[in-house]
Parts: sequence; C-alpha cells; structure tokens
Amino acid sequence: MDTKSEFWFQDEINKTEHMKRISNVVDIKQYLLRLHKVLQRKDFKFKEETYTTAKIVLNTLKSIINFHTSYVVGNPISITGEQEIVKKYNSIYKKGMYTKTDYEIAEDLYTYGNAFEYVYSDNGVIKSKVIANEDSYPVYDEHENYVAFIEHWEDMENGHKNYVVYTPAMVQVYQDNTLVDEYANLSGLPICYASLDKSEYNFFGDSPLNDLMPIMNQIETLLSKLDDAINTLSMNPLGVSMGQRITDSIPKDICGATLNLEDGGDFKYVTAQMDYQNIKLLLDSLTQQLYAVASVPASVIGQGNIANVSEISLKLLFSQTDNKAKQMIQVLKEGMYKRFEYIRKLLKIQGVTFSDDMYDSLDITFSVNRPVDTQSMMNELKTQYDMGAISKQTVIDKSPYTTDTALELQRIADEQGERNTVQPTTDAE
Repeated sequence: MDTKSEFWFQDEINKTEHMKRISNVVDIKQYLLRLHKVLQRKDFKFKEETYTTAKIVLNTLKSIINFHTSYVVGNPISITGEQEIVKKYNSIYKKGMYTKTDYEIAEDLYTYGNAFEYVYSDNGVIKSKVIANEDSYPVYDEHENYVAFIEHWEDMENGHKNYVVYTPAMVQVYQDNTLVDEYANLSGLPICYASLDKSEYNFFGDSPLNDLMPIMNQIETLLSKLDDAINTLSMNPLGVSMGQRITDSIPKDICGATLNLEDGGDFKYVTAQMDYQNIKLLLDSLTQQLYAVASVPASVIGQGNIANVSEISLKLLFSQTDNKAKQMIQVLKEGMYKRFEYIRKLLKIQGVTFSDDMYDSLDITFSVNRPVDTQSMMNELKTQYDMGAISKQTVIDKSPYTTDTALELQRIADEQGERNTVQPTTDAE
C-alpha cells in the first residue's frame, strides 16, 4: 500500500467530520458569492402579468469579516525578543510576505473557523502557503494524534484528481493515483489553526458565519417582501368600481384619466395599509441581533451616529470586538509559535543558528486596529518610562507608530553613538 492509500485509509476515522466541514465550507463560499436563500423566492401573477419578486441580496457579512480581520492583523504584528534574532525574523517576514499570510489566515478563521498553513523554503527564501479550507484534510490516528495532512482537489478542466500528501518526513504529489513528485519535508506538517468556538468535533473550529447567515436570510426575506408590498399594493393599487361594469381598459401608464359612471356608481383605488411600526420593530430587532452576534459596533458600517466620543466611550463601544479579538489572538499565537519552530529548522539547514535563550525570548505583539486617543496612550507610556516602571524597548513595543523594535533600537543606538562622537574643529583663519 503506497503512502497516499495508507493515510487515506487512516483518514476514514475522520471521514464524517471532514464531510460536514467541507460541506459547510462550500455553503459559506457560495453565500459569499451572493448565492443567498432569498434568491429562491418564486415569482407570481399580478394583474394578469408575471410579477418578478424582489430578491434583495446584502453583502453585510463580507464587511463584518473584513472588519474583524483588519481589526486584528490590519496593523502588522511586532516580533519582540533579543535584538539579533528579532532582526533575522523580521527579515524573513519581510521577504516571505508574512504580513499578507497573516491576513489570509485570520480571514479564513473568521470565515470558516479553520485555517491551514505550510511553511517551506523556496530557493533559500522562507515562505508559507495558506491551503484552501475545502482542499484540506488533516489526518488523526485512533489516539487523536495529528499524523499526516492530505491536500486534495479536482481539476475542473480535465477532471484530474490531485493529492499532496504531507508526512513528517516526506511530501508526495499524486495525480490520478500516480506518484508524480516527492521531496523531503524540511519543516513539518501543515499548521492547523482552529477557532476556540469548536464544532461538534474537537479537531475543528466552528465558523461564526453559521450564526450570522440565518439572521441575514431573515433580514433579506423581510426587506424583499416589504419591497414587493410597496410596489404591488401601495404604488400599484387595485382599482374597484361599483355599479355599471366598465368594459374598456385604461392604459396603466396614464395619469389623470376621467371615468364617467352611471348615477350611484363609484370607483376607487384599494391600497394595503401596512403596519409600519411592527415591520420596523422586527427589522430593527433583527439588525440589532446581527451586530450583537457579529460583535461589531453598528456605527462602524453606517448603522448609527457617533460624535464627540471619549476614550472611555470608545473602549465600551468596542468591548465586544476586543473580546472576540482576544480569542483570535490566542489562536493565531499558538500557530505562529509553531511557525517559529519551523523557521528555526529551516534556518538550521541554511547554517544559521541561535541559542535556546534567544529563541525563548521570541514573542509576538498585536496592535489591534481600534480607534484610540494616541496622544493619551503615548502620555501614559511616557509617564511609566519617566517613573522607571517600563523600559525603552517596552515603549517601542507598545507604540502604535513602530512595528520593528530591533530596528528602532539599532537606530537609537546609532544616533546616540553619533552624538557621543567628538567632531574635530579648526580655528578660523
């Protein structure tokens, strides 16, 4: 039995959860491609003509995903630790475009609840590949140990089935059950990120969109029905005549037409009286629940007014968002620490080594993209520094204006050295 067959057989243990997870991923992808439930509304006959019902599709969930993703990783992370190793890791992050990688991982976590990253070396440049959720199949043995990873997709043009099997030692590429390439796995198995909100299976996280899509479906249905009611029953009322039967038709687009009726006859338009307050109450309640579940301040995407807000009010306004961001940061840190280990392996192959103490000093600082009173924040940092309560390095770490602590410390040292250098002077003739 070849490696692919062996691990695909082991993956039968996880078959049920994989099928449910992939099905959920496909549903979410279709939803984000504007294939919403409201599009299934059927047309009907109105005034002897086919009336096309309103099908209002809202992309609010895309905005919510973008908001949360940018909130956590919109500002690049800061790597902290010993200056020498931080300088090296910052260089790797810059060359490997890890700012974009972090954004893609956070976006996948907020969208699907899971993300998958493979760290590799490309001609000496350390990079990461974010594997698509619908193509990802981590394999666990009967003891729930993570033993392999299968990346599988089918080519829609020629129908070829492609497999990439990752094991701790090798990476093998198959096409239609034929081994076409293999190479040594120098880093390790792909990193699995899973949100803290777990699905029914502990291996995987649950997508927050599963809570939001039913609310959005109800809002879209309500707005679509309201649009139909306004167009058919208010803007196009039914004409009702009493007395003599009117046999001639009146052009529907004419304005100001006059009808001559027999004595005692009557003609009037019948319109529907909609209960505006009840409709507004239902719509407002659904919208409020949407933003509450999404942990997004309504004012951020134009659903409320905000002016003259103090720093304390901002913290209260973003408290739910901050709580959600803290959960995401824990998940991202766990995966990024694993990334640091893989980068260490690849650096060792390249002949670059650091002491264990230097590796232990590495840490990650996130700067959330929340509106803050920067002046107040800097004054607080200055006060603590003047008191001797924090170091200059901590001030640089916490400052919203810097992301590369090691570089800033080096620049400060260089400037200090220039000031301490005594420049020779000559007497004027």
